[in-house]
Amino acid sequence: MNADRPQLIGLPTRIRLIEPLGSGSSCTVWRARDTQSGRDFAIKLLPIRGGDALAAERLQREARALSRLSQVEGAISLHQVGVAADGTAWLLLDFAPSGSLRDCIQARAEDSALPLSLPLSLRLPPAAPVPRTPDLAASLFLTLAEAHSAGVIHGDISPANILFGESGQPLLADFGMASLLGGGDGTLGVVGFTPAYAAPERFRGAPPDRASDVFALAATLWHWEFSQPHGISFAEVRSNDSEPTATQRRWMMGALSELPTERPDAQILADSLNSRLPRHKGNRWRWKYPRRDVE
Repeated sequence: MNADRPQLIGLPTRIRLIEPLGSGSSCTVWRARDTQSGRDFAIKLLPIRGGDALAAERLQREARALSRLSQVEGAISLHQVGVAADGTAWLLLDFAPSGSLRDCIQARAEDSALPLSLPLSLRLPPAAPVPRTPDLAASLFLTLAEAHSAGVIHGDISPANILFGESGQPLLADFGMASLLGGGDGTLGVVGFTPAYAAPERFRGAPPDRASDVFALAATLWHWEFSQPHGISFAEVRSNDSEPTATQRRWMMGALSELPTERPDAQILADSLNSRLPRHKGNRWRWKYPRRDVE
């Protein structure tokens, strides 16, 4: 991946851009390094051309949301905000070296020569340990509950927006579509969401809220657990020899309810899932897919 290194006004001179990590429809992400401490960061660049009000609003939303989440351990941390010489806005964020849940889903499909209809335990390459869904669900619902308590609605949870830190811990990221409760800024989130993981009411024009976040996270975890996007029934899952456990049935059926009022609160789900987890010795997140170097 070739790209000219942008000149970022206001970025400390000790922070050096190393390599581009990827790009999406509205941003580019670079890996950067503090030459004094050796610590790596991610820098998200959001071009704001010709006074693009939508891009500017996304940047402001993400910065405001992350500032509210500075004490939430499971959310990506924001360290600095600035503007490049060409008017491109940038965010200096934590670097998540272990990729995203989307990377894990893709790697699992690519690395296995076996059909996805086989049980999960038989599809995985022997040398590729993976995050357990109960651990992921408990941790991420707790992070979501803390975000909601801080007045932040994510608005666009998907596998691409769940990153993994150096030791494998899950981190909720990409708050560019966030809504801030009490901030009077809920309009952008009405149109910004990932269809495969969005709650039914979002398609009817409803703004994002706590219940739609719960649905989106549950749909994301369903995709990881069953290797297929949400939309298939438990009967179809059983036919693929991946029998859901009683615990999976309880929290998934509730969190994926068609009616927002029937979905449990994120804190209730986190407490319920945590109460059923075995006690871990050491770091329960110590897993990693082999790193794919940027080309």
